[in-house]
Order: sequence, then structure tokens, then C-alpha cells
Amino acid sequence: MAKKSTTGGPRSRRMTTEDLTRRKEYKSRAERDRMWQRRVMIVTAVLVGLSLVVLLYSVFYEQVLVPRQTITQVNGEEITTKEFQERVRFLRWQTAQQLRNYYLTTGDVTQIEQFVTQLASPIQFGSPILTEMEEDLLIEQEAKARGITVDDAEIDRQVDEFMAQGFGLPVPGAPTSTPTLTPTITLTPLVSPTPSNTPAPTATATPLPTATPGEDGEEDGTPEPTLAPTEEPTATLSPTPTATLQTSEIQATLEQASSDFFEDATSGADVSRSVVREVFYYDALRQALTENIGQEVPTEELQVNARHILLSFDPTLPAGQAPPPPTDEQKADALARAEAVLSALQDGEPFATLAVEMSDDTGSGSAGGELGWASPDTYVGAFADTVREAELGEIVGPIETEFGYHIIQVNGREVRPLTPAELSSRKQQAFQDWLNEAKLEADIGPRHEDWIDRIPEEPTYNELMGDILPLG
Repeated sequence: MAKKSTTGGPRSRRMTTEDLTRRKEYKSRAERDRMWQRRVMIVTAVLVGLSLVVLLYSVFYEQVLVPRQTITQVNGEEITTKEFQERVRFLRWQTAQQLRNYYLTTGDVTQIEQFVTQLASPIQFGSPILTEMEEDLLIEQEAKARGITVDDAEIDRQVDEFMAQGFGLPVPGAPTSTPTLTPTITLTPLVSPTPSNTPAPTATATPLPTATPGEDGEEDGTPEPTLAPTEEPTATLSPTPTATLQTSEIQATLEQASSDFFEDATSGADVSRSVVREVFYYDALRQALTENIGQEVPTEELQVNARHILLSFDPTLPAGQAPPPPTDEQKADALARAEAVLSALQDGEPFATLAVEMSDDTGSGSAGGELGWASPDTYVGAFADTVREAELGEIVGPIETEFGYHIIQVNGREVRPLTPAELSSRKQQAFQDWLNEAKLEADIGPRHEDWIDRIPEEPTYNELMGDILPLG
């Protein structure tokens, strides 16, 4: 038998749906308004919180995660977005400083107009810089494998040479040489403008090169266009130094210039001193590796002293334009002219006179056809073979190359030491050959899918050059 409740009062009743409905009906208007206000405030707070989270994440992603992301890699060694962006900002600023210095020194705007498009275009400016940074890692890896190191003293030397070039001063204790204008290999327009295929006229003719054809129907040996500055500047960018400066005064001047340069780079490009010194470091490392590889370059070579008369397939071909395959009529005409020249020589006409009058290579023709001493390797195939094998003094021809028919006479052949300029050129070429091969064999990239969007546009063109050549 169930036990009865001993407590007094009515028993509790379960709340029904009808009870809830009646309770709602009895709420006042003010109560309902407060309830909705609380709900709106809660929803608003949630939305604001979510927006704040999204905003904070966006800032965190752009300012923290993206800079740390790999933009490319070389043999497993990474280049981060931050490193790339800092290099671009510095080189934008530095390039503009060189252009400004040139303008302030010469007042010539036309010579810097060709670089405006490059500086104003992020992708044209940034792409070769990323390529250079990939090369830097290859160079660093090879240098490490060869036991080559660059210490702070060598970096300081690079800085001093750069500053000395700006002031036209010698570097104290350094051998007499012409220092490069910039610490970077990739991008300095005043040092490495877009090359022309038209060779400059000289009093002494040069040997037939093996690259693109030049003004006179011969190849001019100009390397493919590159943003990499390895040549001397084409204009003086600073005033002539005072010749009476003492070594201590020169060193003090360079140290002050270096200090100012680093400070200006920090304020102008928003980069640290270490970023700038890294550019000088890689330049020093590149030079050290070039010298190391250059030790394998022979210091002497077989050279020939030859002269020639060229009868071109197309004498009207514009300077610097590669010759198209000749027609049968052109070949026949050039061959007939070559045979006429050969017959005149056999009849006793002076070689030099005929070269001046008949040669379509006006560069050497004006010098009587003389090409001077040069390696046979600098000539095109059939021409090179002929100067290697022909009897001294013998007139040989007609020899066909892609440019026409040649009448050739070899006046000398001997092993000769390379001049300092020739040796330096051979070392540079040996280094470039190594670099090209290394790039083919290396595991480079892939680059980040949106690496182009990460190329900085700061400092902006108008901030850098707007007062000289503003862009609309």
C-alpha cells in the first residue's frame, strides 16, 4: 500500500503549453522590448566578435604568416616571402638613387627614361630579382662545397668599393682597379642597360664573334640581355674627387658615406642594415667563386693574326640584324664578287686596298681587313677552321659562312698570353658557364602560386622619381 504524503498544501502541477502561452500573453510591452533588445545586443556582439576575429586573422596572416611562407627554394633551401620583399624594396630604392644621381650630375633625362617602365612595373622589376636570389643560393652552396667563405672584412671591402665608386675615390690598400658601381649582380640600370647589337666603331677592327650579327655582317659577341650588372658604368655619377686627399681622409669619407647609405636605405626602403649587407655579401661571394672557378682558365691560348674581305649575302642588311637564309640569287652574286676579289688579288692588287673598297665588313675593311690577334674560337665555324689550318701568308677562299663569302689571309699563329682584360673576360665566362649548368641541374622551385602578387610596389615610383619623371 502506497504511503500517503504527510506534507500539507496542494500538490505541484506540471507546466503545460497552455500555461506558457498565457504567461507570454501577460508580459508587458516594456518587458518584450527589453527581451528583444537583449537578443539584438547578443547577436551584434557575436557578429562584432566574429568580424574582429576575421580582421585579426587577416592581419596575422598578412603580417606574420605570409612573410614566413616559402616563395621559392633551391635544392631544399628556402627563400621566404619576407626576404624577397625586403630585397625588392631595397633595390627599388637603390636603383632610383642611381638614376637620381645620374640626373643631378648630367641633367640628362633621356638616358634614364628607358628605365622608367622597369622601375614602375613590379613584375618587370621583381622577377629578375627573385631569379638572382635563386642564383645566390646556388652560389652559396657551391662556395660552401669548395670551402670558400666571405667574412665581415670582405663585406666591408665591398661596401668601401661601392662608396669609393660613388665619390670617384680609390679604396685605401686596394689594387688599382675599376670597382663595380653597385653591390648587386642583378639590377642596376646605369651599369647594365639593355645591350645593343650594334658594336661601337673602333679604329682597330675586332675578330668575328660568334653571337648575334653586328653592324658589319659579323657577329658582335654581345651576350643575351640581362639585368645583371657586370660592366663599368657608362657615365660618371659623381663629382671628380680632390686629388690631395690623404688615406685617412679617404677612409673617413668612405665610412661616413657608408653610415649615411645604410641610414638612408633604412628610411627610404624600410629595410634593416643586415638586409643591405646581405646584398654586399652575395656580391662578394659571387666574386670569390668567380675567381676560384677562374683558376681553371688557361692564362695563354693559341691566337691567330688574320685579315679578311667579306662579300655579304645581303650588304643592305641593317646593323645588328641576324641574316636570314640567303636566296640562290644572293649566294650566286656574293660568290661572283668573291671570285672577282680573289682574281684581283692573284693579279697583284693589294689586299688592304681591296678590303677598303670591297669588304662588306666595314669595321675591319676600313683597316685593310685586319682583325688583329685573336683566338680562333672567337670566329664562326668555317672561318675558325680556316684560320687554324691555313698556311701562313696564303690567301684562302672563298670560305662560306652564314654571313657570306670570305677571302682570308693568316699572317701569324702562336700561343700568346692573355691580356688582363681577356683573362678577366674568360673568368667571367667560365663562371657564367658554371652557373648556367648549375641552374639546369639544380632543384629550383616551384615558386609560390601567387608570388607575383607578393612583389612589393614600395617605395612607389612617384615617391622615388616622381619629381623628375612623374607618372600619371
